[in-house]
Amino acid sequence: MSLVKFPLCIKTQLYLKPRIKMYYPLVYGLCDYIIQQKINGQIYKKMFYLFNEVRHLNLPTNIEGSYEIKTNERNVLSLSLTALGDFKGAHPKTVIKSLNFDVNIGQNYPLKDLFKPGSDYIERISDIIKKEINEREIPLIEDFKSIRPNQDYYIADKNLVIYFQQYEISPYYVGFPYFSIPIYYLEDIIKENSILERMIRFF
Repeated sequence: MSLVKFPLCIKTQLYLKPRIKMYYPLVYGLCDYIIQQKINGQIYKKMFYLFNEVRHLNLPTNIEGSYEIKTNERNVLSLSLTALGDFKGAHPKTVIKSLNFDVNIGQNYPLKDLFKPGSDYIERISDIIKKEINEREIPLIEDFKSIRPNQDYYIADKNLVIYFQQYEISPYYVGFPYFSIPIYYLEDIIKENSILERMIRFF
């Protein structure tokens, strides 16, 4: 097995339409063009999902957005897309969504697919988050009970970052609550050969 696994080549593209200005990543230079198109297609689809999420149904909405690359190594690509919809209301609506790819096959994985079947990943992660909420004194709308089975997440080096949308657990002024969890805390329940497991093995 080769130890050489180069990052993907990524360039910034601009989607520009009336009332919409969105920067998004485009993967290029992959040997397998079908996988490359599969990844780019999912990014493009998620971008339009964000447009619909932040657009007001009855008011003209100006939409702006961008992206961040969280991980681009070991044949894992983790990124976040952010869109802000301004319809001259009390405050703009912002949504962040992430995509987490196995570059070998172009597959995006929800949180549940990172862990062994039947594992208590929801409880384990929720307990860590509860502790952090208390330590950081994060204001809540109501008592935090648990993450969703497919909670929003991204991978940042050797950390699993769980996050919540505005109003999901906290008031608007808190923004997006993020919780960075070292992958090693969950090592015993991580699914073998998953993109999460790939980040902590030697090669």
